Amino acid sequence: MNWHLTPAQAHEYAAHRSDDVTAMSVEAHITGCAPCRALLPSDEAWLARSWADLRDVVDRPRRGAVETLLSSLGVREDTAKLLATTPGLYRAWLLATVAVLTAALLAAHHLPRGSLMFVFSAPIVPLAGVAMAYGRGVDPAHALTSVTPLAGPRLLFLRTCAVLLPALVLCTSASLLLPSTHTPWSAALWLLPALTLVTGSLILSRWMHLGLAGAVVGLLWLVALTILGVVENTTPLQLIAPRTQMWWAGALAAFLMTLLWRVRTA
Repeated sequence: MNWHLTPAQAHEYAAHRSDDVTAMSVEAHITGCAPCRALLPSDEAWLARSWADLRDVVDRPRRGAVETLLSSLGVREDTAKLLATTPGLYRAWLLATVAVLTAALLAAHHLPRGSLMFVFSAPIVPLAGVAMAYGRGVDPAHALTSVTPLAGPRLLFLRTCAVLLPALVLCTSASLLLPSTHTPWSAALWLLPALTLVTGSLILSRWMHLGLAGAVVGLLWLVALTILGVVENTTPLQLIAPRTQMWWAGALAAFLMTLLWRVRTA
């Protein structure tokens, strides 16, 4: 646009009476022409408030409740922000976890052998949450976060902790509400299997999507339960019996060392 606005043209544009082509030409012109821009009326007070609001959002973003709580507990500001921005699917998983554990408790109190529902589902509750905490398909900002210095093992570890800790708290609380015939010790036999399954999925995530790794490990858990349920003289409870806890502890230790080696060589 090699001409300048007349006062009449500026008035027509400001009154929104210009046609679309003229309006676009005017807008393209006034971005680089201060004299023509000065012809347009402006509300200086409104502009000042708008810029102040914009600076407030950009320079001083408001912290959410989760971020504020984590900061009050001594978590570093950048770490608290990362934990607070765990993908939205995490909230859906949290609600689903509460629903599953509630159903398991109702079954335990009202159905014969209903406690088996909790025993078999508790180990995969944290696994499902971790699968929804990081990676493509679950994090809308994954394409951006994956190229930042905070991406990789550290972000994966932080997101895993953000899911694993609430899952363990919820499952532990539910286990203490099981029928009185279950001692606290027997109600906690799911813990080592749960941690081992989560660690196994993190190891597999080196070769596949974390969600797929969680699905593979969860499927193996269900297959093992099914096999023990159909084979003669065996029961699925043998998978988490007290005598198997040593094997779960050994597997967990081996998986943790593998993860540590992976992080150090990344």
